[in-house]
Amino acid sequence: MRVLVVMSKFVAGGAETTAMRLIGSLHGNGYEFVAAAVKGGGELAGPLGQTGAVVYDGLTHFKRDPLGLWRLARIIRRHKIEAVICVTAPRDALFYSTLAPLLACRCIPRICWCHSRPEGQSGNFAPRLRRYRRLGLLSAVVCITHRQRKMLVDRGLPRRHAPLIRNGIAPANFAGATPADIAPGMKTIVQVANVMPDKDFATLIAAAKLLKQKREDFRIVLAGRGTESPELIAQINAADLAGVIIPIGHSDDIPGLLARADLFVLSTTGEVSSIATLEAFASGTPVVVSDIPAFDEMLTDGVEGLRAAPGDPAALAEAIGTLLDDEVLSAKLTANAHQRLKQYDLSIMAQRFDRLLRAIG
Repeated sequence: MRVLVVMSKFVAGGAETTAMRLIGSLHGNGYEFVAAAVKGGGELAGPLGQTGAVVYDGLTHFKRDPLGLWRLARIIRRHKIEAVICVTAPRDALFYSTLAPLLACRCIPRICWCHSRPEGQSGNFAPRLRRYRRLGLLSAVVCITHRQRKMLVDRGLPRRHAPLIRNGIAPANFAGATPADIAPGMKTIVQVANVMPDKDFATLIAAAKLLKQKREDFRIVLAGRGTESPELIAQINAADLAGVIIPIGHSDDIPGLLARADLFVLSTTGEVSSIATLEAFASGTPVVVSDIPAFDEMLTDGVEGLRAAPGDPAALAEAIGTLLDDEVLSAKLTANAHQRLKQYDLSIMAQRFDRLLRAIG
């Protein structure tokens, strides 16, 4: 089967990285993939090409570019595409990936692989999904958690057209990774998150300031697009945490960073699911995350990790300090997290996508 995967941009976000892993897992096993980005640029264009996929980077030059539709339709015809997967719902990729097959005069299934929730920074995109369904432009909306699926069904999306497929990772890519050479001699806390509205860097910075008042033995490494921005660096400097918080921007060595880490943290006010947290599980790194509903299916407080009240620097600082000092608790949490990770294996995700594509193809 020849499948086109459409993304808004080839950036190293959780959704895009997971899509790349799916392509790598299925390509050559009865599948051929073409990956296309609506906007040009991003860190994943090269790695996507290494999966064996044919890559087209930057179909449009401005928002709702009609030539972008024509270019995507031409790709569909040229590669004899038999199914389209749009990665994420709120962005322009959904518009192009649902309409281009019409322009190409091909009646093929179209799947929206939804990594957002219909609230918060994404807005309520559920009416758009319902509209595309009614018009026959969407065959299925793949949900990645039970909670996200319920939210969409409650907003009118037919349950039978909203299959659940959890995101998956390959634990072997993280176990035994060579630790990165960063913050030698210090207890190292790593947060992997791109700078976005829901990622609550302000609370993490405030928590680091509280920790610094009690101890000097730690460093916090911020990995992700935008963490090296002048705006975030100014916030770090204003809190007198230069050298304590180390922003490194995008990193190609997340396995190495997590192998070096004594603790993974994710200060956030809104998620659907967290690939970075799963990667920390696979690395054997204890985790502290915000106590928000998105993590209910992934970890229980005190079992696979610790959860701190969102937007509460004191609670976050206390949870971080607890795991930095309690090796027995950390070992228990990482062992339990390793067991929970079995539900999120890449092979399971790939098998379920294989069944879905064959069922609607």
